[in-house]
Amino acid sequence: MKTVIDHPIEEKYLADDMKDKLGEIACSKPEYYVNGDLKLLQESDLRLPARVVQNVNKGSFGHVAVVMGEKPGAGIIAASAAFAFGAGLVTVVCPARPVCCSYELMDSPAPPAATNALALGMGLGVPPSGVPAPGSPAAEVLAWLEEHPDVPCVFDADILKYKGIKGLIQGRKKVVLTPHPKEFATLLSRCGLGEYDVPYIAEHRFELVRQFCAAFPQAVLLLKGANSLIAQGVKVCVNTLGSPCLAKGGSGDVLAGLVAALLAQGYATCDAAVSGSLAHALASRRVKCSYGMTPFELIEKIKELEYASR
Repeated sequence: MKTVIDHPIEEKYLADDMKDKLGEIACSKPEYYVNGDLKLLQESDLRLPARVVQNVNKGSFGHVAVVMGEKPGAGIIAASAAFAFGAGLVTVVCPARPVCCSYELMDSPAPPAATNALALGMGLGVPPSGVPAPGSPAAEVLAWLEEHPDVPCVFDADILKYKGIKGLIQGRKKVVLTPHPKEFATLLSRCGLGEYDVPYIAEHRFELVRQFCAAFPQAVLLLKGANSLIAQGVKVCVNTLGSPCLAKGGSGDVLAGLVAALLAQGYATCDAAVSGSLAHALASRRVKCSYGMTPFELIEKIKELEYASR
């Protein structure tokens, strides 16, 4: 099913629950994809990290650090996605214990000095207090972040539940946050922006996304869903191109790694979030089985996008 809109796009068409009613959405004219500060993303908005300059080395494409926590698989998935999406070097940061991962990934007890993008939160774990225990991996990385405020970051999953997340966001110039609706509810609460349940967020997500972005204008918010919202300041982009095969554990870890890889390669924060989200969505449409996709199969499909775009 496909619905063609014959006027500038409106929010009412882009709610998550409209996706089953309208199917794929298109606009009859190119200018209708933008309506003020609202933009419906198209495949043509994807900017892949294609390599065209010949005289380069691995250091030319950035160094991503991915912090591992209580559930190490999440960090390994994110790190693998970052490496597959063009980052020249990827280090898994594991302060507490040695890690076993793919040979192309490095590991270190702390983010390397050359880190120019960091992903944090996937499988990190959250203590009941919402405050990391002294000497824990989270506490050590948070201390590192305070000393390196200019390193672009992706904050996902568990880090969004920490009590100090508001100060962490405010203290950074380049940060992308990638919550799903339940995590967004906790994030809004931790930031003093209100107490909401998931059904309320589903019904008022444009309003709440704009409220969050008004409070943190330097941050980029990527609210995941059937139709994902990518917002900074007053601008909201909507990605309707994902498929239901993404509703699997590990898909969000892949997305965090993709965005971190683009940040490491010099993308602006909003551009990294938009292209990371589009690559994630378009790769999912290449998976033939709607229920059996694994995160590593998704990563393999992401690596096909460059060839398809030539």
